[in-house]
Amino acid sequence: MITLLMMTYALLGLLWLVWLLGLLSDSYARNLAVSLSNFLGAYALGWVAARSPAIVRPALGGLAAGLLFLGVGDLLFTYNVATGIGTQAVREVIYLVGVALFLLMGTLLPFRMEGHGFYPLGFFQRLALVAVLGGVLLSALTTLIRPLSLIELIYAGVAFYLTLLFVQQTPVLAGGRIGRYLQGVVWALVLGSLARVIYVLGGVPPALWSIVVYDILWLLAMSVLLLGVNRTPAPKNP
Repeated sequence: MITLLMMTYALLGLLWLVWLLGLLSDSYARNLAVSLSNFLGAYALGWVAARSPAIVRPALGGLAAGLLFLGVGDLLFTYNVATGIGTQAVREVIYLVGVALFLLMGTLLPFRMEGHGFYPLGFFQRLALVAVLGGVLLSALTTLIRPLSLIELIYAGVAFYLTLLFVQQTPVLAGGRIGRYLQGVVWALVLGSLARVIYVLGGVPPALWSIVVYDILWLLAMSVLLLGVNRTPAPKNP
Protein backbone atom coordinates (compact mmCIF):
# COMPACT_ATOMS: atom_id res chain seq x y z
CA MET A 1 0.00 0.00 0.00
CA ILE A 2 1.39 3.39 -1.02
CA THR A 3 1.48 5.75 1.95
CA LEU A 4 1.73 9.54 2.02
CA LEU A 5 5.28 9.25 3.33
CA MET A 6 6.27 7.02 0.37
CA MET A 7 4.75 9.55 -2.01
CA THR A 8 6.77 12.35 -0.43
CA TYR A 9 9.96 10.26 -0.79
CA ALA A 10 9.18 9.79 -4.49
CA LEU A 11 8.54 13.54 -4.84
CA LEU A 12 11.87 14.27 -3.15
CA GLY A 13 13.66 12.08 -5.69
CA LEU A 14 11.80 13.84 -8.50
CA LEU A 15 12.86 17.25 -7.17
CA TRP A 16 16.52 16.19 -7.17
CA LEU A 17 16.10 15.07 -10.79
CA VAL A 18 14.39 18.32 -11.79
CA TRP A 19 17.15 20.29 -10.06
CA LEU A 20 19.85 18.38 -11.96
CA LEU A 21 18.09 18.90 -15.29
CA GLY A 22 17.67 22.58 -14.46
CA LEU A 23 21.36 22.85 -13.62
CA LEU A 24 22.41 21.23 -16.90
CA SER A 25 20.08 23.41 -18.95
CA ASP A 26 20.58 26.57 -16.84
CA SER A 27 16.82 26.99 -16.53
CA TYR A 28 14.47 28.14 -13.80
CA ALA A 29 13.62 24.47 -13.13
CA ARG A 30 16.52 24.44 -10.67
CA ASN A 31 14.95 27.28 -8.68
CA LEU A 32 11.58 25.55 -8.80
CA ALA A 33 12.99 22.32 -7.35
CA VAL A 34 14.61 24.16 -4.44
CA SER A 35 11.45 26.19 -3.86
CA LEU A 36 9.20 23.13 -3.67
CA SER A 37 11.64 21.29 -1.39
CA ASN A 38 10.76 23.82 1.34
CA PHE A 39 7.23 22.43 1.48
CA LEU A 40 8.53 18.87 1.86
CA GLY A 41 10.74 20.06 4.70
CA ALA A 42 7.78 21.82 6.32
CA TYR A 43 5.74 18.62 6.04
CA ALA A 44 8.56 16.66 7.69
CA LEU A 45 8.89 19.15 10.54
CA GLY A 46 5.13 19.16 11.00
CA TRP A 47 5.18 15.36 11.14
CA VAL A 48 7.91 15.45 13.77
CA ALA A 49 6.16 18.21 15.76
CA ALA A 50 2.88 16.29 15.89
CA ARG A 51 4.64 13.26 17.39
CA SER A 52 7.02 15.12 19.72
CA PRO A 53 6.65 15.86 23.42
CA ALA A 54 4.80 19.06 24.25
CA ILE A 55 8.02 20.76 25.37
CA VAL A 56 9.41 20.96 21.82
CA ARG A 57 6.20 20.89 19.78
CA PRO A 58 5.73 24.72 19.54
CA ALA A 59 9.34 25.26 18.43
CA LEU A 60 9.20 22.54 15.76
CA GLY A 61 5.79 23.74 14.57
CA GLY A 62 7.14 27.29 14.33
CA LEU A 63 10.14 26.09 12.31
CA ALA A 64 7.74 24.30 9.95
CA ALA A 65 5.78 27.54 9.53
CA GLY A 66 9.02 29.39 8.85
CA LEU A 67 9.84 26.93 6.07
CA LEU A 68 6.42 27.51 4.51
CA PHE A 69 7.10 31.25 4.34
CA LEU A 70 10.56 30.65 2.85
CA GLY A 71 8.98 28.29 0.31
CA VAL A 72 6.46 30.92 -0.77
CA GLY A 73 9.26 33.49 -1.04
CA ASP A 74 11.35 31.12 -3.15
CA LEU A 75 8.37 30.42 -5.42
CA LEU A 76 7.95 34.17 -5.97
CA PHE A 77 11.65 34.36 -6.84
CA THR A 78 11.22 31.50 -9.32
CA TYR A 79 8.23 33.29 -10.84
CA ASN A 80 10.38 36.40 -11.22
CA VAL A 81 13.15 34.38 -12.94
CA ALA A 82 10.68 32.62 -15.26
CA THR A 83 8.58 35.65 -16.26
CA GLY A 84 10.69 38.71 -15.55
CA ILE A 85 7.87 40.20 -13.45
CA GLY A 86 9.24 41.84 -10.31
CA THR A 87 8.28 40.29 -6.97
CA GLN A 88 11.02 41.66 -4.73
CA ALA A 89 8.89 43.93 -2.52
CA VAL A 90 6.42 41.19 -1.57
CA ARG A 91 9.15 38.56 -1.48
CA GLU A 92 11.31 40.44 1.02
CA VAL A 93 8.41 40.80 3.47
CA ILE A 94 7.65 37.07 3.23
CA TYR A 95 11.33 36.18 3.65
CA LEU A 96 11.61 38.41 6.72
CA VAL A 97 8.62 36.68 8.34
CA GLY A 98 10.17 33.27 7.62
CA VAL A 99 13.58 34.32 8.93
CA ALA A 100 11.99 35.81 12.07
CA LEU A 101 10.16 32.54 12.74
CA PHE A 102 13.38 30.58 12.30
CA LEU A 103 15.24 32.94 14.63
CA LEU A 104 12.60 32.82 17.38
CA MET A 105 11.75 29.12 17.18
CA GLY A 106 15.34 28.03 16.65
CA THR A 107 16.19 29.84 19.89
CA LEU A 108 13.11 28.50 21.68
CA LEU A 109 14.06 24.87 21.00
CA PRO A 110 17.20 24.69 23.23
CA PHE A 111 15.56 26.97 25.81
CA ARG A 112 12.66 24.54 26.23
CA MET A 113 15.01 21.53 26.24
CA GLU A 114 17.07 23.00 29.10
CA GLY A 115 13.98 24.10 30.99
CA HIS A 116 12.77 20.49 31.13
CA GLY A 117 16.12 18.96 32.07
CA PHE A 118 17.20 17.59 28.68
CA TYR A 119 20.17 19.99 28.53
CA PRO A 120 22.57 20.75 31.42
CA LEU A 121 21.70 23.78 33.55
CA GLY A 122 23.21 26.92 32.04
CA PHE A 123 23.78 25.29 28.65
CA PHE A 124 21.30 27.53 26.84
CA GLN A 125 22.94 30.72 28.12
CA ARG A 126 26.37 29.57 26.93
CA LEU A 127 24.89 28.35 23.68
CA ALA A 128 23.13 31.64 22.93
CA LEU A 129 26.11 33.77 23.99
CA VAL A 130 28.51 31.97 21.65
CA ALA A 131 25.95 32.09 18.82
CA VAL A 132 25.23 35.82 19.26
CA LEU A 133 28.89 36.85 19.56
CA GLY A 134 29.89 34.57 16.69
CA GLY A 135 27.03 35.82 14.53
CA VAL A 136 27.96 39.47 15.10
CA LEU A 137 31.68 38.85 14.53
CA LEU A 138 31.20 36.76 11.38
CA SER A 139 28.70 39.27 9.97
CA ALA A 140 31.20 42.08 10.53
CA LEU A 141 33.95 40.07 8.82
CA THR A 142 31.61 39.34 5.94
CA THR A 143 31.13 43.05 5.27
CA LEU A 144 34.91 43.30 4.79
CA ILE A 145 34.77 40.55 2.16
CA ARG A 146 31.61 41.69 0.39
CA PRO A 147 29.54 44.85 0.99
CA LEU A 148 26.05 43.95 2.21
CA SER A 149 22.78 45.84 2.20
CA LEU A 150 20.87 46.11 5.48
CA ILE A 151 18.58 43.21 4.51
CA GLU A 152 21.54 41.04 3.48
CA LEU A 153 23.30 41.89 6.75
CA ILE A 154 20.22 40.77 8.72
CA TYR A 155 20.07 37.52 6.76
CA ALA A 156 23.80 36.94 7.27
CA GLY A 157 23.61 37.59 11.01
CA VAL A 158 20.65 35.25 11.47
CA ALA A 159 22.25 32.54 9.32
CA PHE A 160 25.55 32.68 11.25
CA TYR A 161 23.71 32.76 14.58
CA LEU A 162 21.51 29.77 13.77
CA THR A 163 24.42 27.77 12.34
CA LEU A 164 26.43 28.23 15.54
CA LEU A 165 23.35 27.64 17.69
CA PHE A 166 22.48 24.32 16.04
CA VAL A 167 26.06 23.02 15.68
CA GLN A 168 26.66 23.36 19.41
CA GLN A 169 23.64 21.19 20.20
CA THR A 170 24.63 18.13 18.17
CA PRO A 171 27.02 16.58 20.77
CA VAL A 172 24.49 17.07 23.58
CA LEU A 173 21.71 15.48 21.54
CA ALA A 174 23.75 12.32 20.99
CA GLY A 175 22.15 10.56 23.95
CA GLY A 176 18.65 9.95 25.17
CA ARG A 177 15.51 8.96 23.33
CA ILE A 178 14.34 12.50 22.61
CA GLY A 179 17.90 13.53 21.75
CA ARG A 180 18.27 10.78 19.16
CA TYR A 181 14.86 11.67 17.78
CA LEU A 182 15.76 15.36 17.35
CA GLN A 183 19.36 14.89 16.22
CA GLY A 184 18.41 14.48 12.56
CA VAL A 185 16.27 17.61 12.79
CA VAL A 186 19.14 19.64 14.23
CA TRP A 187 21.60 18.38 11.58
CA ALA A 188 19.13 19.36 8.87
CA LEU A 189 18.87 22.82 10.42
CA VAL A 190 22.69 23.05 10.47
CA LEU A 191 22.80 22.26 6.73
CA GLY A 192 20.01 24.73 6.00
CA SER A 193 21.65 27.53 7.99
CA LEU A 194 25.02 26.82 6.36
CA ALA A 195 23.33 26.97 2.95
CA ARG A 196 22.00 30.45 3.74
CA VAL A 197 25.51 31.53 4.83
CA ILE A 198 26.92 30.34 1.49
CA TYR A 199 24.12 32.18 -0.33
CA VAL A 200 24.82 35.47 1.43
CA LEU A 201 28.59 35.25 1.03
CA GLY A 202 28.53 34.27 -2.63
CA GLY A 203 26.03 36.69 -4.12
CA VAL A 204 22.88 35.91 -6.08
CA PRO A 205 23.50 35.53 -9.84
CA PRO A 206 22.57 31.96 -10.86
CA ALA A 207 25.88 31.34 -12.64
CA LEU A 208 27.93 31.61 -9.45
CA TRP A 209 29.26 28.38 -7.90
CA SER A 210 28.00 29.49 -4.50
CA ILE A 211 24.39 29.26 -5.66
CA VAL A 212 24.91 25.66 -6.78
CA VAL A 213 26.48 24.85 -3.39
CA TYR A 214 23.54 26.57 -1.69
CA ASP A 215 21.06 24.50 -3.72
CA ILE A 216 22.81 21.24 -2.84
CA LEU A 217 23.05 22.03 0.88
CA TRP A 218 19.43 23.18 1.03
CA LEU A 219 18.13 20.12 -0.82
CA LEU A 220 20.25 17.93 1.46
CA ALA A 221 18.75 19.64 4.51
CA MET A 222 15.21 19.01 3.29
CA SER A 223 16.20 15.41 2.42
CA VAL A 224 17.57 14.82 5.93
CA LEU A 225 14.34 16.17 7.42
CA LEU A 226 12.14 14.00 5.24
CA LEU A 227 14.19 10.79 5.31
CA GLY A 228 14.67 11.04 9.07
CA VAL A 229 11.01 11.22 10.07
CA ASN A 230 10.54 7.46 9.99
CA ARG A 231 13.98 6.34 11.20
CA THR A 232 13.51 6.73 14.94
CA PRO A 233 10.24 5.91 16.76
CA ALA A 234 8.66 9.05 18.12
CA PRO A 235 8.81 9.44 21.89
CA LYS A 236 5.47 9.17 23.61
CA ASN A 237 3.66 12.42 24.24
CA PRO A 238 3.34 13.31 27.92
